[in-house]
Amino acid sequence: MEETLDQISPILPIDFFAFTCDVHEGEWKKPLKKKHTLPEFSELLFEDPFAKVLLGWNQKGLLFEVSVTKPFEECFFPDFRKGDSIELFIDTRDLKSAGFLTRFCHHFVILPTPIDEVHAQEVTAFRSEDQHEICDPEKIGVKGEFGRRSYRLQIVLPSECLHGYDPSAFDRLGFAYRINGVGRDPQHFALSSEYLAIENIPSRWASLSLVKQK
Repeated sequence: MEETLDQISPILPIDFFAFTCDVHEGEWKKPLKKKHTLPEFSELLFEDPFAKVLLGWNQKGLLFEVSVTKPFEECFFPDFRKGDSIELFIDTRDLKSAGFLTRFCHHFVILPTPIDEVHAQEVTAFRSEDQHEICDPEKIGVKGEFGRRSYRLQIVLPSECLHGYDPSAFDRLGFAYRINGVGRDPQHFALSSEYLAIENIPSRWASLSLVKQK
């Protein structure tokens, strides 16, 4: 059966590239620096950016700082994409040859404030026997600062929550994010979920090179 034009997903400029960027080592639970800021892809994805994301790493795990330039409004769970939320997609082995979620893949949801006793949760939807035990949500650290026009979250993902995480042996991560906001289109890193189910295609996530402090 032939596809009509309205059935064919559009091709974005970003679809022709595989992205790699450096991520610098950071001190555990201390403020990140300008060098930890992740690049934005909003222009290539035709998005209106509303958040800045910083990422640092060390042997103990990953530390994120997310600054959102809109006021916090509301959260939902399990329908977290209806409200303000942050989704983090991580492959601790950056396996680009895999066409499915492996046991090294993770999908975390972070809510700015808890709802129904959920503040952070791993929601990785494995479709095969190649999987890991879902992370204990109590081990994920989330701290928020809220203003009238913006809010900021610090997120700590310890190594216990990241199956296969071993920077001394594997110095790359597969990574993507989706930041959801009430009443607006989401902001993405490296690829858009408007046309792709990004939670299911780790081969399309960006590659992060873990750079040690000198």
